[in-house]
Amino acid sequence: MSQNSGTILTDASSFEDQFAHHPTFMLNFNMSYLWCSGILASVNIAVFLFEIASPVRGNDLELFSLPLLYGAKINHLIMVGEWWRLITPMFLHAGIFHLGLSCWALVSFGPQVCKSYGSLTFFLIYILGGVSGNIASFLHTPNPTVGGTGPVFAIIGAWLIYQIQNRDVIANDDSENLFKKAIIITILGFILCNLGPVDEWSHSGATFTGMVYGFLTSSTLQLDSTSPQTGEEGLKLVKKYGGSFKSLIIFVISIVVLSSLLLFMDPPLNALASADEVAVVALEYMSIFY
Repeated sequence: MSQNSGTILTDASSFEDQFAHHPTFMLNFNMSYLWCSGILASVNIAVFLFEIASPVRGNDLELFSLPLLYGAKINHLIMVGEWWRLITPMFLHAGIFHLGLSCWALVSFGPQVCKSYGSLTFFLIYILGGVSGNIASFLHTPNPTVGGTGPVFAIIGAWLIYQIQNRDVIANDDSENLFKKAIIITILGFILCNLGPVDEWSHSGATFTGMVYGFLTSSTLQLDSTSPQTGEEGLKLVKKYGGSFKSLIIFVISIVVLSSLLLFMDPPLNALASADEVAVVALEYMSIFY
């Protein structure tokens, strides 16, 4: 069931000015929605601190912490049953710069997406983007990778769709500022993909998923005439939400579709060529700390 909320604009000719500064619908940075991003950023920072606090002696995979050894995307280990490696990489980062980019993107776009889609849909976009990005990496990249920035690209993709669908009623100045940030984040993400165990397929897959899921769940802003029964004059800005139930259903269907890809597509396994190498990694788990 969709939900509606509205505000009265008494003068249609000054719609853009009134809308851009209205406390309910303005798309400027809003502290009341920062908690959505704050939770995820805090989790990412906590995991990264654990990475720093759990060094691992040299190993062939060049993954030098306990969370990375147990959680990074390693294709062959996924194939032998460690399915959680399609989920855990979304919380792992390859260094402080990688973490900083992820947190900056979350703080910049998270409150906007949380406000536009609702908190539940925001978290579902993040999770679905992370999983889809890891699956894209699993199917195309043989090397071990981490995908901490994948979900934030899904957030950016969903934000972009919301801007496109509501472009007639969104303040241009705010959108242009975030568009510039999106370009900078994309460029920095590309640079990271060439400097460490970060995969461009993770970013691409997450962005595509964020855009598709955003298109299916995005709320819309519409202008309706006010009711003459209330005695009000002007236009009414109505925000229509897709609803949490709809978001959950689409999320479940998306997970099923993504999972089915694993049944019909074989990933590259060059990173770990044989079961013997898997056994070597298992032995490395036994001698984690100095």
